[in-house]
Amino acid sequence: MLIEEFRRRIDGLREEISSRGAGAFLISKCCNFSWVTFGARSHITLNSTEGEASVLVTLDRVYIITNNIEKQRIQEVEFHEELLGEFGFLEYNWFETYGEKRLIDNLLKGKLLSDTGRYDSEYVDLTEMRTVLSVYEIETYRALGRDCDDIFSSIIPGLKRHMTELEVQGLFYEAMSKRDIEPILTLVFSEDSSLSYRHNLSRNVKLDRRGFVSICARRRGLIVSSSRSFMFEPVEEISLQHERNCFVDAVAIDSSKPGERLSNVFEKLVEAYEHVGRGGEWKLHHQGGVAGYLPREVHGNLKSDFILKRGNAVAWNPTIRGTKSEDTVLIGDFGDSNISFPQTSSWPELKYEFDGSTVRRPAILLVDKV
Repeated sequence: MLIEEFRRRIDGLREEISSRGAGAFLISKCCNFSWVTFGARSHITLNSTEGEASVLVTLDRVYIITNNIEKQRIQEVEFHEELLGEFGFLEYNWFETYGEKRLIDNLLKGKLLSDTGRYDSEYVDLTEMRTVLSVYEIETYRALGRDCDDIFSSIIPGLKRHMTELEVQGLFYEAMSKRDIEPILTLVFSEDSSLSYRHNLSRNVKLDRRGFVSICARRRGLIVSSSRSFMFEPVEEISLQHERNCFVDAVAIDSSKPGERLSNVFEKLVEAYEHVGRGGEWKLHHQGGVAGYLPREVHGNLKSDFILKRGNAVAWNPTIRGTKSEDTVLIGDFGDSNISFPQTSSWPELKYEFDGSTVRRPAILLVDKV
């Protein structure tokens, strides 16, 4: 049950409070607010890192502290009904410079921990806790991934080569909005942009012969990262390059197992680039890493000491100039682990075999040219 998962989460935070000799833990980052509340939103603008509400965990209570502008909406809209009784709601006036601090001082006994360091508190990084997903979060993640795959499969077959990157971006914005998805990132690459930039901010440029779309899509705080490629006329060289690109991604996905150090996975990714004759390509773009309540919770590199655990998710995104492969995948024995490219997908697939395991990757979709 959700309430049991929530209470286990609060117990973990209270262990942190006790072990550090503190009296309370203040959680104010948007990603952590969503994590501790199982999906509530404290942000107003999509790019906020610290929101308009905080969670204060003490040894015997849990409070939501927010201003008088946001309290009613947060209380009525953002919380699961079964969790509402777990919180006390505290309000200050929006024009009070130190309203939140005043409320905390009235409750605090001892040292304050926080995820921001505000009010001279002791900073605590919650990444390790935040990135191990519960059963409830995994189901939320799967539903979001299926929706993202459906959006790709419904929009891209209808694209025309004369359409611009901005037009296509608008189609994705509309489709995500209709499904209650926040478009954290939507990058549309025309043929020209795919050959010029690894991160292309969509422009008034026609798609021409081919391209791909990358999204970071958020719901209930969790973020799916995924990309799909298309072409309006078959080009064997590009198809082969995409297959090589997907092989690199497949190696990284297959190597991402509980107990594996992230740097070790990254080493295998680097070796995969060399295997397909593109050694050094990894230096031209970040390759992804651990996913969850941020597009990348931890970036993979040759020095990443993060140890993967069951319940983590990864989103690797290897690129070769002009092509890209990316999806969000669960770590552990969860059946269909590919969140954003589920086995039910109608998108054409490539398959890669590794010692008895099969990794599926999206192929390039050939779209009817107009």
